[in-house]
Amino acid sequence: MNPSAITRILTGCSWRAQRHLLRFAWDGHRAVRAFERRMKRGEPFFPAFLMLSITNRCNLKCHGCWVSQTTPPCMLSLRQMQGIVDAAAKYRSRFFGILGGEPLFHPDLLTLFRNNPKAYFQLYTNGTMFDAKLARELAALGNVTPLISIEGMETESRRRRGRDDVFARSMAGLDESVKAGLFTGVTASINMKNFDELVSREYLDFLVSKGVHYIWYFIYRPCGPDPEYENALDRDHVLKLRQFLVEQRRTAKIVILDAYWDAEGHAQCPGAMGLSHHISPNGAVEFCPIMQAAGGHLNADASNLEAIFQQETLLAGLRKFSASQGRDCMVIHSPHELLDNLKANSAEDSSGRDGFFRELAERTPMCCHDVPGGEIPEQSAAYRFGKRNYFFGFGAYG
Repeated sequence: MNPSAITRILTGCSWRAQRHLLRFAWDGHRAVRAFERRMKRGEPFFPAFLMLSITNRCNLKCHGCWVSQTTPPCMLSLRQMQGIVDAAAKYRSRFFGILGGEPLFHPDLLTLFRNNPKAYFQLYTNGTMFDAKLARELAALGNVTPLISIEGMETESRRRRGRDDVFARSMAGLDESVKAGLFTGVTASINMKNFDELVSREYLDFLVSKGVHYIWYFIYRPCGPDPEYENALDRDHVLKLRQFLVEQRRTAKIVILDAYWDAEGHAQCPGAMGLSHHISPNGAVEFCPIMQAAGGHLNADASNLEAIFQQETLLAGLRKFSASQGRDCMVIHSPHELLDNLKANSAEDSSGRDGFFRELAERTPMCCHDVPGGEIPEQSAAYRFGKRNYFFGFGAYG
């Protein structure tokens, strides 16, 4: 890792943001170690991290998105969100990814952040609603890292997002986050149309010039009613993306993350290892955000969450099934086998559009991140160490 990437965090983030980031690093380490001990000892299951899609309301309608907006919008209540945080704390789990829709539409979002100063939240947002007032409020808390979605430069953002002003508004939100001293990230789902402009050193340098501290690369996974299958990466582009990541991690002045490969370049899946699962806006407890099938739902205060994780058999079965498929993305790589598994386990379609099972049946298996024979080990000693010994003991995150 380029030391400048760390120096920029120390010089660009407020002391409050740095303090909470350090606490998160320590608490995250403890959460993973506690998770590993539970798994080895056969103790009650609970993930190390949780992803919460708190509302399906959004101001955009992007191609390839799996979130279906409803009228009225579905959203987790503050009681449910607090119940989730409280249950997770029993297992030393204090990190939560906050997704949508657009989570900034949730009226109780800031209350959740304020009420849980010992938790750490990664806020996935399109940035169009991220203004100076919000940035100041989050900076005063310090326990939130905004992760702003940039799905391409101006032309591709317009096409993918369906609006002319999205890129400019997202960049304005990004500027406010950096100005407030927040630990600021950018994310992108890499597809065939945005590959050349986002998988480039020029783009990384552009983000550095904007003050961004980290970037999280995802592989585009076509889902939902408008999947754009033709924009999914092929095997060659997956390998190019992986090669780019391991090369740029050594020299780029920005922290570069992914969620797909271990230190040796073998495919991994956070859900398959049980490190992370997902809760949807309608309270469905799911394997991951795009796996819109459930065997259990939260009650009014989420007091049944532990029981769902520890008694409901669908998630445990999916973890085993995913491992048998090479820890590739089951939705992309093995849709028909996945559908058979879900039906055999009496899973419920939790998409909100009653279309997830039909979409699986209509899919053609595609390449995702598992490329047997094409493994590319990490070149950066820091990333190798981190993946093997820190959050990445199970190789789940990059």
